[in-house]
Amino acid sequence: MYDEKKYQYTSKKAMSDASEGVGNSLAAWNNQSGGETFYVIFDSGVYTNSYWVERWHVPDRNLESPSHENAWTYVRPATPQEMAEHGNPTEGIVEPSPDKTQILQPDDLTEKTYVDVNYFPDGSGSNLSYTAARVCKSMYNEYEQDRTRDRPHLKVSAYVTDWCQYDARLPPESRALQPAEDVKPGRGFDLENIPPTAYDRLVFSFLAIYGDKGKLGKEIEAVADGWNSQVEADEAITHGHIVPVDPYGDLGTTRNVAVPPDDRREVGPHNFLQYYNQEAASGLLGGLRNLQERAKKVGHKLELAFSIGGWSMSGYFSPMVKDPQQRRAFVESVVDFFRRFPMFTAVDIDWEYPGTSGEEGNEWDEEHDGPNYAILVGELRKALDGAFGTRARKEITIASSAVVGKLKKSNIRGLIENGLDNIFVMTYDFFGTGWADWIGHHTNLYAPPYAENNPDRLYDLSADEAIQYLINDEGVPPGKIHLGFANYGRSCIGANLSDRTYTKPGMALGTMENGAPEFFCLLNNQFDCEHQLALGKNGFKLMTDTAADADILFNPVGNHYISLDTPRTVMQKGIYADKEKLGGIFSWSGDQDDGLLANAAREGTGYIPKKGREVIDMGPLYNRGELFELPATDQGKIKTAARKRKISKD
Repeated sequence: MYDEKKYQYTSKKAMSDASEGVGNSLAAWNNQSGGETFYVIFDSGVYTNSYWVERWHVPDRNLESPSHENAWTYVRPATPQEMAEHGNPTEGIVEPSPDKTQILQPDDLTEKTYVDVNYFPDGSGSNLSYTAARVCKSMYNEYEQDRTRDRPHLKVSAYVTDWCQYDARLPPESRALQPAEDVKPGRGFDLENIPPTAYDRLVFSFLAIYGDKGKLGKEIEAVADGWNSQVEADEAITHGHIVPVDPYGDLGTTRNVAVPPDDRREVGPHNFLQYYNQEAASGLLGGLRNLQERAKKVGHKLELAFSIGGWSMSGYFSPMVKDPQQRRAFVESVVDFFRRFPMFTAVDIDWEYPGTSGEEGNEWDEEHDGPNYAILVGELRKALDGAFGTRARKEITIASSAVVGKLKKSNIRGLIENGLDNIFVMTYDFFGTGWADWIGHHTNLYAPPYAENNPDRLYDLSADEAIQYLINDEGVPPGKIHLGFANYGRSCIGANLSDRTYTKPGMALGTMENGAPEFFCLLNNQFDCEHQLALGKNGFKLMTDTAADADILFNPVGNHYISLDTPRTVMQKGIYADKEKLGGIFSWSGDQDDGLLANAAREGTGYIPKKGREVIDMGPLYNRGELFELPATDQGKIKTAARKRKISKD
């Protein structure tokens, strides 16, 4: 239930009369919650709450001061008479509430798939669930700015993928144009589930570079050939030009992209150019246009950006940036895309990674990628300013690694000097099954203290380390940095929390790929957020690493380990980003979230739910799990791993 007092933590307005005496209001601690002033007895002490208290806040005499994680303040010892009359609980046990907040909803197609593939939520069956986004309701709250703040609010952004719409379990809209993503179970995420006010920026993902011969090389070549078949010879595109990878999903579909069914287009590589503009587009591009228009109607500014590259399409950046003619083709095609789709205000370059390896088979040049990258950004800045001026200025952003060794090769300082506007730091994938030699955290805010003495820091990376490096070593203004959170987890099996080993070749729990369970899937199977408390389920328990400020789900049967962002950790990231005066916080990806993590990002950065527009009270979900710490690993083995993976030493 919405209560304006809840979001005024440091204000006396948040409380009932603070002068109220202890007297008759004294009671034993029993998960009290709310905005009134409580006086409770716990472990032989009397406590009062300094602001709104959640039921999972447990009185603790060792706390130096109240915080958003615990509102209780120690007052004095309890007298024997008070303890005899009211009781003296000594254990801070918080049970799930019987009052259920309905987050999940039935999806028969997903349940049938579980049976077909022998998937069980406890991990005892097959590892992949193929859970559709349909298993969750849309849980986005609507937020407004806190007018009492003395500084602007941060932006909350998300990447959105053009393949998230597909799910072969649904009847195809067009079998003739059915792309590869639509012949297997998919996410089936509906863009309609993202309210127009949910984000400040959405990033369309991805466009490709013509000339890329990687995993999607055939699709890229087909689109480029199709483009050239639709134009005169002197207008033919050349290597370096950006192109869509899935014209049908980007321009033709209507299901799951917030476009009316009657607007479906039979779009393919052979005919897409007539729809390759803002007015004619259906597909995800048309849906984003419609979402932006809806946002404008309700008074919200929704910015749109388009991203080029990504993990699977970064292999051609290095050849492109070293060739002046291809750089020119790239720059001119970016300008052309902005003209075709004026709804976009930013271009995002997602090169994974300049000067070092990314996906297997990628080309990279350790010596020249960084300098050439800066040249590209400078040429792009000049072209965009010349084409659109300052009144309709277009931003240039990048998605960067959060590994300091990789950042050093990206020439960040040169990019900023040549006109880069913002850096979206991918502070996730610090751990992953199969390639990581030790269990670690996937998207932790801090590194454990022992990492400071580890010269390699291979598996104890952190968001804070990357952010502080950018600010202090590269001189990046904090307002240009955006901190990432993950709407998916990283998992493994055979996990030993004592020595951090795991079954490296094992088939770990995932949704569409091994070891990568998405947030919808986690909510449906291993992570319970429906009973006013965040906790594990189906044999999994929620645990919090206090050194890294990171959460995991762990099932000792099979030793299933899932590192993930929870509402608590995302809120913590929002608080951190706000404290460090960063430019914003963002997720990969918006189509993997039902709204809970986006809500946490809003609340962490200081936004307040609008009265009457709060779908779910997030406060009860910010609790920690069972406390633990991952121990230090063998540094000698970590050094060996660093050499094998050619990761530079900090």
